Amino acid sequence: MSLVSVILVTFERPARLWQALESVGMQTYDQVEVVVINNGGTSVEALIDRYQQLFRRPIQLITLRYPQRLPVARNVGIASAQGEIIAFLDDDDRYRPGHLERLHQALEQRPDAILVYDDTLILIEDTVGRDEKPHVIATCRLGLPYDQKRFEHDSYIPPSALALRRKVLEDCGGFDRHLDHVEDWELLLRIRKYGAFLYVPGEIGIEYSLRLSGDNRGSSFDQSRLACLDVLTKRYNLSPLVPKTFYDVARDLGCEVIPTEQEATIQRE
Repeated sequence: MSLVSVILVTFERPARLWQALESVGMQTYDQVEVVVINNGGTSVEALIDRYQQLFRRPIQLITLRYPQRLPVARNVGIASAQGEIIAFLDDDDRYRPGHLERLHQALEQRPDAILVYDDTLILIEDTVGRDEKPHVIATCRLGLPYDQKRFEHDSYIPPSALALRRKVLEDCGGFDRHLDHVEDWELLLRIRKYGAFLYVPGEIGIEYSLRLSGDNRGSSFDQSRLACLDVLTKRYNLSPLVPKTFYDVARDLGCEVIPTEQEATIQRE
């Protein structure tokens, strides 16, 4: 059984970080290590110790003295990881229990696939602070098979929803450390020449946090993000790209947005 390394970059979100770590510890696939990169924030050693005591699974902590760009921090984690398969988890997202087991099984069954991903449940929050208790007002499920033309227009594979073979990351050099935004989309556009992207339908794999008033809100993006999109347009000869969140993409694709009250009613039925 292949070891899966989960790369988890965190900054000043201890409450949400613990929820993310808990979701890794509860995976039904047990050959998992976590590589936590504290990206220049206050100490999280107590949470690492708590995880080790509760779940008895391997975990590494890398503490960066100063905050780095996200692709730089992720590359640091990848370099330290021991697994043949690399997965990612943002510190405000959570895995569902069967997520890594399904992705691992898919990679085992499809040697031609270099990357696998499953469905995302977007949790739309009206929470303001970075580490406040989440207040979810609606949900939206995002997941569809890979289509090259569609993917060149919109990114619809959140980093937390995917796993890929380590060798591909080594061959391509990892994330582009010069990008402040859309580094995950750029990586996937760059590695698609190495093999197939495989969608694993059926179950929701992750819960993705989208704060309408937070640091990943709506489509009001600054010039830095627009400049990064321009890099992708020129590098991969794409049509002009419009800045969007995964929530924006899901709505454009016609995915249903369900208010939490309605979702509760459906579950009771």
